[in-house]
Amino acid sequence: MKKWSLLLATLALTACQNGPAPLPVILAPAPEPVKVVEPPKPAPVPLKPELALNDEVTSLQAWRDFRSQLLQMNSQQREQLSKSLPSTPVAALQQLLIKLHPETPYPVRFKAQMQFSEQISKLTPALADLFRWDHAYNQKLLESESAVKALSRQNGQQQDEIDRLHKQTKDLQKKIDALTQIEAGLNQAGGG
Repeated sequence: MKKWSLLLATLALTACQNGPAPLPVILAPAPEPVKVVEPPKPAPVPLKPELALNDEVTSLQAWRDFRSQLLQMNSQQREQLSKSLPSTPVAALQQLLIKLHPETPYPVRFKAQMQFSEQISKLTPALADLFRWDHAYNQKLLESESAVKALSRQNGQQQDEIDRLHKQTKDLQKKIDALTQIEAGLNQAGGG
């Protein structure tokens, strides 16, 4: 028992020297990190390419877009645009394209087509190539309209001729009927 008491006393003294036994640590749940929501940044607005009389890709794209927008405009919108354009070489080309719109009256388009032909020869090569298609299309459209007008005029003249001949045929038929009645009257008077 002495051994046991000695052992117990040694253990008690050793426990006192090590200090108090550490208590178990209970960890509190860590709070969730706060999410900072930033408002979405607006997408960078691409700069609208400027219309210019050069061969830069942005300029060619701007002319392509202008032509596309022009085709979607009604006559009133085109007229407002035409009045709002300044007096510059770029605006002069825009004016020609506005006048070449398929809904513009034939005489205005015809005159604009002649001016457009002259203008194309003064443009840079790539820009001239871009507008050559418009020029060729408008030329074919003008030729077709001219042919339709000529055919309409010819059809009108032929219809007038047909109406005149029809009237002449009716008049001759009336004269033939009158002569037939006179002959029948003479045959009855001479035979009776």
